Amino acid sequence: MKKILVVNGEKYWKDILPDFEVSQKSIQQTSWILKKGSLYVVDTNGIIAPDGILWRVGAIKPSAIQTTALNLIDLANIPCVNSPTTLKRGFDRLSMLAVLQKQGLPLINFQVVTHSTHLKNIKIDFPFVVKVGNYHGGYGKILVENEKQWQDVKDLLFITEHYITVEPYIDYKRDIRYIIIHDKVWAMSRKGKYWKANVGTIDYQQITTRKDWVNHCQKLQAELKADILAIDILEDHNEKWHIVEYNDIPGLSGFSDELKYELAETLKRKMAQT
Repeated sequence: MKKILVVNGEKYWKDILPDFEVSQKSIQQTSWILKKGSLYVVDTNGIIAPDGILWRVGAIKPSAIQTTALNLIDLANIPCVNSPTTLKRGFDRLSMLAVLQKQGLPLINFQVVTHSTHLKNIKIDFPFVVKVGNYHGGYGKILVENEKQWQDVKDLLFITEHYITVEPYIDYKRDIRYIIIHDKVWAMSRKGKYWKANVGTIDYQQITTRKDWVNHCQKLQAELKADILAIDILEDHNEKWHIVEYNDIPGLSGFSDELKYELAETLKRKMAQT
């Protein structure tokens, strides 16, 4: 029986992939070994030499082990969803934003400094959002609404060694996620409890896809050679759509089980071709 390693992620993959020996390990707790061209992944629960990998590392603190593991997967030529090349390309927010910008997609206008001392040169109207470094899932982000608060935030940012992104706050009506897996596209409308649209979701529903945004997904997927990809969008009260980011390890919660099985089939196809 072939072995599939699920790195982080959801706990249901054993049920979705019953014809495989499925092991689940946390990237934060693993050691990775490349020996004579073969890959071994070790944690306190044992060792696995995977035949395929489902990479589901979500909103955790970015660390060097993630990039090292992806390089070892690449060197061992292990089928992985997404591929290490695709995942490394989107690992940093700035490289991700550069891809979207080159695609001509409607990004939220952003400014970047590599040290807080240069924030005095950033001119933007209140309210605006400050994002520190390469964090995901709502971490490292703050809404700045007035000059007093901005001064406090700048004082706090003095201690960070990460780059800082500043962008206008979008008073959103809804948060929309488009997901493409292989050749199928789905869309969902979501509403967050607070200003961070993808945190504390209180309402969601699958919605009908729009042809223009299906085309955007397909074009971006082709550029990145991605097996799975999401585009996260904010719709403002004037019905204008603004892209927040693309996500090459998107969560599937709220969508139908069809997406889980489609993702599993995508990995199985890649394993069969290797």
